[in-house]
Amino acid sequence: MGVIMLYAAGIREAIASNDLEKMKAVAEQAKQTVREQKDLHVALLELLDAIDKLKK
Repeated sequence: MGVIMLYAAGIREAIASNDLEKMKAVAEQAKQTVREQKDLHVALLELLDAIDKLKK
């Protein structure tokens, strides 16, 4: 199956495919991405905070 860009629409596309193997593969890739990017949501919050500070 190749690499699938992980974003909500890609994950939902896997769900809609009703293809169990595709769904499992996308789920594994998503779990790996979350493990590798575990601080992404924290970095985003820091960025949003920095933006808010500059707007004041």
